Amino acid sequence: MRRKAVFCNRSLALSLKRRLNLKAGSTMKETANDLRPDFMSYRRLIKYLPEPIFVHDGVTVLFTNQAGLRLLELTEAELLSNPYVKYYLHPDYREQAKHRLAQVFETDEPSDFVESKLLSATGEVIDVEASSIRIRNYPGKGTVIQSVFRDIRDRKKEEEALIQSEKLSVVGQMAAGIAHEIRNPLTSLIGFSKFLKTRIDSYHDYFDIMLVELDRINSIVQEFMALAKPQANHFRHHDLIKIIQSVLTLLETQAIINNVQLKAEYRVETAMLLCEENQMKQVFVNVLKNAIESMPRGGTVSITLKSAGARNFAVSITDEGIGIPEEQLPLLGGPFFTTKESGTGLGLMVCYRIIQGHHGKIDISSSSGRGTTVTITLPKNG
Repeated sequence: MRRKAVFCNRSLALSLKRRLNLKAGSTMKETANDLRPDFMSYRRLIKYLPEPIFVHDGVTVLFTNQAGLRLLELTEAELLSNPYVKYYLHPDYREQAKHRLAQVFETDEPSDFVESKLLSATGEVIDVEASSIRIRNYPGKGTVIQSVFRDIRDRKKEEEALIQSEKLSVVGQMAAGIAHEIRNPLTSLIGFSKFLKTRIDSYHDYFDIMLVELDRINSIVQEFMALAKPQANHFRHHDLIKIIQSVLTLLETQAIINNVQLKAEYRVETAMLLCEENQMKQVFVNVLKNAIESMPRGGTVSITLKSAGARNFAVSITDEGIGIPEEQLPLLGGPFFTTKESGTGLGLMVCYRIIQGHHGKIDISSSSGRGTTVTITLPKNG
């Protein structure tokens, strides 16, 4: 009796399962008919989502939400007047996007997020991550693509800052060891060269050349030491205007010799800053010397101090020199990269380190033959 009861229960269960599956199947079919795509609802759904979403056919943008318009700095009317996908994709990524979208058209699975670049209406390059998925039965188009973008510009800047910080740390450690090993024998060489020059009546020209080259090596070692030496910073409140004025007085003679005019404009009455005064002077000396030396035929160096929003000061130093090729700008501030024949690249690297220690940043814009602008942004913490 027990076996028979168990058998009957299993048969009943199987029969019930079949009936439920049949019922579920019919219910799903009815539901599918009831839930036909309502594209106006779909558009309303994605319109205010926080991530930029674009619906397109690979050639033309058919619809985008508010976040997408903000990302490209467009109005809806501007997008309608120029809806072509190619226009908003960075040229370096158009071929890659073409192949990726061709794969998306073949499956209902969303693609993985991959890095790409877009161009805003103003021409700004926008670093993004993009994922796409196929959508069927879009009115008037059939199968289209929905692409979701993530703006990763801030993340890229943070990654670059981290790389720069690590670079400074590594070079600082190298500098400490190298400078210590070079400094002692170098002091002996300079001392004995000067001594022999006073005792030997001939070959003075050769001694002069040797001393010049030894002084050059010594200056490189000093830059190493400045980079590597642990800083016992004594931050005090100082007026940035007075710091700049003292540096201009210091470099006035060099400017006159090079037929360069130094023009300063202060758009604030005072600019109190919590800083290490000598370090700030070192930054402005290095940047202004670079500006003066970039103009072999003379010219004007303009220094402008102004407020940059409610929380920062900005000091812009603009020269009329030979400029820096655009492709070299990302390399500035790196160890041993320099655009000067006799430079080491360490001076600018020290500047980056000092400004970083003051919670500020340095931005450099330039192009060949059109001069250079160095903008130093510092927090209003005075």
